[in-house]
Amino acid sequence: MKVYLIALITVMALQVAGARDFRELTNLEGKKIKAELLDLNEGKLKIRANSRVFEVLPLDKLSEADQTFLVEWDAARKGTQDDLYYKELVFKDDFSGEEFGELWRHYKSESVVKDGVMIGKTVDIKVHAGCDSVRFEGRRDMEVSVKFNFVGEEAERFNVWFDDKDYKESHAGHISSITISPTSLSISDAKTGNFKNEIYEKRKSTEGLDKETEELLKTKTVRFELELDREKWYELQIRTKNDKLVVKIDGKEVGEFQSEGVAHMTKSLVSLTTNVNDVHYDDLVIKAASNSTIEKEEEEEEEK
Repeated sequence: MKVYLIALITVMALQVAGARDFRELTNLEGKKIKAELLDLNEGKLKIRANSRVFEVLPLDKLSEADQTFLVEWDAARKGTQDDLYYKELVFKDDFSGEEFGELWRHYKSESVVKDGVMIGKTVDIKVHAGCDSVRFEGRRDMEVSVKFNFVGEEAERFNVWFDDKDYKESHAGHISSITISPTSLSISDAKTGNFKNEIYEKRKSTEGLDKETEELLKTKTVRFELELDREKWYELQIRTKNDKLVVKIDGKEVGEFQSEGVAHMTKSLVSLTTNVNDVHYDDLVIKAASNSTIEKEEEEEEEK
């Protein structure tokens, strides 16, 4: 029994030792030190070198290669590698100003910025929901996060749209849509679904949709039940990756959808449409995966 315990302790010790991470670090002056990596927290790197524990402060005093490695090392040990995929910041607004910034565009909207939030309002819902949008250089894989609050009984739902205004094969360049209400979530492939030009025209015609098209459209939208309180803030996160779209609320996945239109290569506009009034928004952040990141991941997948 004693021999068994000694052997077991030895194996455990080897496993712990094997889990330790070491790296030769280089600062901006070119000085090097071989160290065991212990922790990375709020820009502070904790290391063990020469039997002593140190904090290298700040992280940006290390070489660019070390900074990149350490961010990826920290994400790997925390299981948050996906966060690094969408590392290119495209746009953000915390609505701390007195009015909208110059990049914002508005359609049928009376939305305002007040008290640190955006208050979504629609001119006439019978014509079109109020739309507030931001345009940028087109990307394929994107992440949109925004805090939202259904304030008052008029706040029925809102949409987050991905569009490409240079794309002419769907109405208004619509690519995909995420609709949130207090009771439901729906995700739609607008590009090859309801807003594909020929389908959109059929819907408007007196003949309406044929059965084949109706059956097709059933595959272009998915719905999920939600239970959200009014007068309460939530955080929405939407991620597109190739043809897959995943939605989380407060960090919990609430729905996903896979459809060819989601993989559109140049999504270049994100908008919030409010139905009808008084959905409040805060801390909008739009990120994207760079082309080099996408190419690298696709190459790694091919090699597997």
